Amino acid sequence: MITITSPSMVFNDNRSNRLFTMDVTEAVAATDTQRALVNKVVAAAARATGNRLDNLILNAHGTPGSFQIGTGLNINTMAPWADVKNKVFKIWFRGCLVARIAGAHTARHGDGAALRAYGVNSGNGHAFISAFARLTGCYVVAPTEMQSAARQRSSYPRGQLDSYEGLLLSYDPQGNISWQHRYPSLYGHDTTARTARVPNRE
Repeated sequence: MITITSPSMVFNDNRSNRLFTMDVTEAVAATDTQRALVNKVVAAAARATGNRLDNLILNAHGTPGSFQIGTGLNINTMAPWADVKNKVFKIWFRGCLVARIAGAHTARHGDGAALRAYGVNSGNGHAFISAFARLTGCYVVAPTEMQSAARQRSSYPRGQLDSYEGLLLSYDPQGNISWQHRYPSLYGHDTTARTARVPNRE
């Protein structure tokens, strides 16, 4: 488990199979715009000690360079997020692949067959997350591999995230990779049943 410090906020997209709980917990519908989400972040920060959130978690499905939070977050829709600058210290993307660079040069990686089965063969997650970090002035944490959760658990204790799978990257406010950690990757992935064994069992 990963402990998230307060003050914290989470957006749980309604299409996600996980539910996280922070100091401020918001459900997100597919029709919620990025401007609407940013306005909620700004309001939450205004109520927080020091008028800033330590951590903001975005919990949704992802693909390389795109995140299915509300109407969709990518390099072309992220402009409203400039308004969280100086209001959030760190943003966590909790979902699959968002920082992945997908293409021929990564197709032979261990999860290549699973990505092909899902039709994931393009997208530059590095460019997106790097630009997002510069835009927001935040540290941004994002995974490069497929994520999962133990079947018996869909919700988590307040202030806790389950561990990531695979390579996790942290970008600084200048858009550079400042830290990385490799968790165990998913294994035994069944592309027909769309199941996998989860190494951390959280």
